[in-house]
Amino acid sequence: MTEKSKATRRELWIFLAIAYGCPYLMGIPMYLGLKAGTDVSAFPLTQMLYPAAGVMLAFLVTRRKEALLPRGFYGFYLFVTAAMLVCCLCSAFLPGLDWLTISNFFVIGASLVGWVVLLATRREKRSAFGLGWRKGSTGGVVLCSLIFAGIYVLRIFLPAFLAGAQKAYLDYLLTPMPYIMLFNVVLSFFLSFLCFFGEEYGWRYFLQPRMQERFGSRWGVILLGVVWGLWHLPLNLFYYAPDTPLQSILLQQITCISLGILIAYGYLKTGNIWVAVIMHYLNNNMGLVFVPDLSFQNQTYGWGDVLYSLILMGVLHLPFLLSHVFDGRGKPEKQTDLPDSPAEI
Repeated sequence: MTEKSKATRRELWIFLAIAYGCPYLMGIPMYLGLKAGTDVSAFPLTQMLYPAAGVMLAFLVTRRKEALLPRGFYGFYLFVTAAMLVCCLCSAFLPGLDWLTISNFFVIGASLVGWVVLLATRREKRSAFGLGWRKGSTGGVVLCSLIFAGIYVLRIFLPAFLAGAQKAYLDYLLTPMPYIMLFNVVLSFFLSFLCFFGEEYGWRYFLQPRMQERFGSRWGVILLGVVWGLWHLPLNLFYYAPDTPLQSILLQQITCISLGILIAYGYLKTGNIWVAVIMHYLNNNMGLVFVPDLSFQNQTYGWGDVLYSLILMGVLHLPFLLSHVFDGRGKPEKQTDLPDSPAEI
């Protein structure tokens, strides 16, 4: 085995140890906090940070001599992750304070500072480690984001249409509320991007090319969806649907495989990690436009929900596997940043 192969394997093991070890170990205090009746809603928020933290630690260990390593942004991100982890532990064992509110405000502040740190990082460093905005990808990012948003709306309206409840949604769209919520959703992206970047920098930027190289372009993406779904296991068991955990786990697999295909399509088409971040953000937040009090905690699912999701998500997402972007090995072209400008990411 060559030194390069050893380093690549080492990177993968460090990534998996952090990306999976943190949420699985943190599942213990989350469970204890739930049993004690405390609010552990900071745990899912923090879990989103772990995949990127795993990538950054892996690179800092195996590529520490590389001149283009963005150490400043990586160090800042790892500090944020550690601070959020402490907030989670405090929420489970020191419930006297509103740790969810503290965590939310911390994420907002960290995201605003994160933009500054990211923009202050040299373009060459952003480009070398997948952090920049790929030149010429803006049109593709907009198109893929609109496609994703359109499919999301179909996921909302198709069930309503089949149930004969579309009039209630249409009447709601005639009120100011959905447009106020839509504005809030757009604004909130800039105030919470670190969490969604945290997942996509791990799954799409780091792990997807490795999965596709090992298993092929299409099967690599499908298996990545399985891996991504299993990453949610502590949340499925203790947070999302503790009364129907098996159904929740299967629904998670369906969701992650289906969404993974569409997000991988956008990433491969544009070569821009930020399209994956935007699509992931839309998936988690667009529902607030239609259901302002949307909650993911303590849901109850039946086997009919599993079957229905399998059919609906399959019909809407699986066709993207036929796209030509999956015909190659699945690795986006080398990223090149746009020239410096106020709009550059």
